[in-house]
Amino acid sequence: MANRNNGRNQNNRNRSRVPEGRITKVPRRKLLNTFRPEIFGAVIFVGIFIYLVVNIVFYAGKDKVSIYEVQGDNISVVNRFKGIALRQENILTSECAGNINYYIQNGKRSAKRGVIFSVDEGSKLYSEILDKTGVDQLQDNDIKQIKNVIYGYLDEYTGFNFQEVAEFKHEVSDTIFELVNDSSIENMKSIASVNSTSSFHIKRADTAGVISYKSDKLCGLDFDNVTDAMYEDTYDVGRQNLRSTGLVSAGEPICRIVTDENWKIAVKIPEDVYIGLLEQNKVSVYINNYYFPVECQMETVQRGSSYYALLSLDKYMPMYIDERILTVEFESRLEGGLKVPLSAIEKREFYVIPLQYLIEDDQFTGPVFKMEGYSEETGQPIYIPVYPSKYYSDNENAYVDTSLFNDGDWVDIPSTGERYKIGVKNSIEGVYVVNKGYYQFVKVERIRQNAEYAIVKKSNRDGLNLYDHIALDASKAKDQAIIY
Repeated sequence: MANRNNGRNQNNRNRSRVPEGRITKVPRRKLLNTFRPEIFGAVIFVGIFIYLVVNIVFYAGKDKVSIYEVQGDNISVVNRFKGIALRQENILTSECAGNINYYIQNGKRSAKRGVIFSVDEGSKLYSEILDKTGVDQLQDNDIKQIKNVIYGYLDEYTGFNFQEVAEFKHEVSDTIFELVNDSSIENMKSIASVNSTSSFHIKRADTAGVISYKSDKLCGLDFDNVTDAMYEDTYDVGRQNLRSTGLVSAGEPICRIVTDENWKIAVKIPEDVYIGLLEQNKVSVYINNYYFPVECQMETVQRGSSYYALLSLDKYMPMYIDERILTVEFESRLEGGLKVPLSAIEKREFYVIPLQYLIEDDQFTGPVFKMEGYSEETGQPIYIPVYPSKYYSDNENAYVDTSLFNDGDWVDIPSTGERYKIGVKNSIEGVYVVNKGYYQFVKVERIRQNAEYAIVKKSNRDGLNLYDHIALDASKAKDQAIIY
């Protein structure tokens, strides 16, 4: 022990005598002792921070996958189209020039042989009639009726449409003329007989009918003369106001008379709606967004590539007597199925191959296509099995992913020697299911749709099912691609 201690002391003395400026080797054990724990923690923190920054940048730079869960729902289908009113109507004209006086309010019925208007070629007799049929003859109930017309106008007055003011003026005038109609006609008869003049002319209705002082160039139109151009937004029906405030000319149109309460609406419809209405002969429709539906008889008509629903009505004609172009909405229907956003639906192309070329083979777990090829070793022709992991069929053809073949490839039935050249393509609508962490294209079949959603048929276990998760934006999806 004494010798060992002496040796150690000798070594210490030797180390203390090392000359200045000489580099000495520091033992490794001392270096480890100088590494502090806080430095080690800082290194780990910096590493984690860099990892998070890299992942945030990577996440911000990649496309986001929005997921939609498929729900079972109903969708309301609104079929709203343009219709053209068809009526039995005629234009009544003045036989002479002169001052005109009206006796039937717009939209009101005239009896057969009833006085509709009168024309005085002079002004004397006209003035006498007006003097004898003034508003001073109106009773209290008559005054109340005129007030109701005025109050109704004030409730709806906006001040932005001068045409409303003109129509209000005519409505008040028509109301007053209607109220004094009986007495004015009697005065006409007595005054005209006393004066014995032929300058005063009375126009009577040949048949009973509803009077309108508005007309257009489609007056008297029947269904045989309806054209597709009439349904265009740019088409002008030439609407005109026949009401005159004073003098009229000979032959000038004075009013329009509709002689039958039965009328029709020719509605232009698309082919799919036409097919849906084929089995019906009675429908409920809303006309010009009216609150209550109207039941009517219906006939579906096809003329060339155009389709029509011809609606027959036996009432409400006076309500729409001044309208030629109508908005007709067929009563909404609810369609049940799976509700899918339109943005999730995409069309994809597939090769079309007859199902007979899909052959069972013991070497594979399912049917395969036998594609013609050549051995790389011998150069001899061989059959290359192509296994379609996912395909659709319509009982005649298989729809196969285009990545499995190229245009011009041949598939065979070795047992019979039949061959088929790949090249025919067709499109299938579908969505991308993401239940398994990757995009999987699944066929869907639409039943109905609106502006945002489609109702698709419920499928079997290989198709789209309730609560499946699908890509909300199909344009960003790629079949079989993994979702990160």
